[in-house]
Amino acid sequence: MTTRRLLALNVGSSTLKGASYLLNAEVPGAQPRVVERSRVEISVGPDAQERLATLLETLSETAAGPEVVVHRIVHGGDLHESRELDEAVLAKLDALVPFAPLHQPLALAFARAARLRWLQARQGVAFDTDFHASLAPWSRRLPIPEAWDALGIRRYGFHGLAFASALRIVASHDAGILQSRAVFAHLGGGCSVCAVEGGRSRDTTMALTPLGGIPSPTRSGDLDPGALLYLLRHEGLDAQTLEEGLSRAAGLAGIAGHGDMRMLLADPDPQAQLAVELFAVRIAQSIAAMATAIGGVDHVVFSGGIGHRAPGLRARIVARLGWLGLALASRDNDAGAIRIDGGSGPAIWNVAIDEERELAESALAWL
Repeated sequence: MTTRRLLALNVGSSTLKGASYLLNAEVPGAQPRVVERSRVEISVGPDAQERLATLLETLSETAAGPEVVVHRIVHGGDLHESRELDEAVLAKLDALVPFAPLHQPLALAFARAARLRWLQARQGVAFDTDFHASLAPWSRRLPIPEAWDALGIRRYGFHGLAFASALRIVASHDAGILQSRAVFAHLGGGCSVCAVEGGRSRDTTMALTPLGGIPSPTRSGDLDPGALLYLLRHEGLDAQTLEEGLSRAAGLAGIAGHGDMRMLLADPDPQAQLAVELFAVRIAQSIAAMATAIGGVDHVVFSGGIGHRAPGLRARIVARLGWLGLALASRDNDAGAIRIDGGSGPAIWNVAIDEERELAESALAWL
């Protein structure tokens, strides 16, 4: 048996998740099997090398380090399929920093640090945008002048590794989802909803950047562009101030002062309840819109830190979608079961995604 050590690095806007795996092949040249060893989550910091050292120590990795490293990259632009990381790929990803300024610079800093730290390791990348390579043309194209589209301003979609993981998990329980119409709602620090038909993404709420779509705990989601023009012209805000406000002080935090869903659900303050209600309504509307995109819905899948851990919020969302035939089994929903529908309409799922596993599996395509 041949064995290689693989490290999956998942860099978020404030956290670094790492998971170590063994790639075991029965004979040389055979397709290896991914076996998990350990995983950990730590905060990111300005010194990527120091954070990598802390991560390895926490994972109890050997001094020799991994033989394969795979990095999650939020924005791959027109790059599709996981691939080995080289200078040409890094240059293309650097050019996409303006499209994902909260995530891309950090992820690339850690990728460069990992390449310096483990010179002998093969390193690769997987893109969140790749899951949406199959978007319908009417979803991909934004209603803007052709010259702007030529600049790459179009719908890319995000949370692709999360959606792929959710699809894989549900398919392990019901393979029929791979030939059905499904709507996925990933609700966490960032939130997006995706329409999947026959296992392929056809439409999604986020577009050019992770700022778009439905509101998130601190991100605005879609806004009237006229509101942004007003702030630029009449309030004297510059682009940096506008970006900071839209990314870190908007969304649920803009209404209630913070975006912690656990606290908001328990808080009777009118502003907290307004934030929760707006959030639930916008998600329900987006699920209905995604169902329209694919001609109906057979499965609805909730995931993400909020989607998976907030049964009260799931109940609020589903309550607004009874006209689509959705109904929860309250006891299963409250208990956090994986399948939580009442059994008479579309299946409703509640899954704990595993993006690191998706990263590890993606490496098999280029190793």
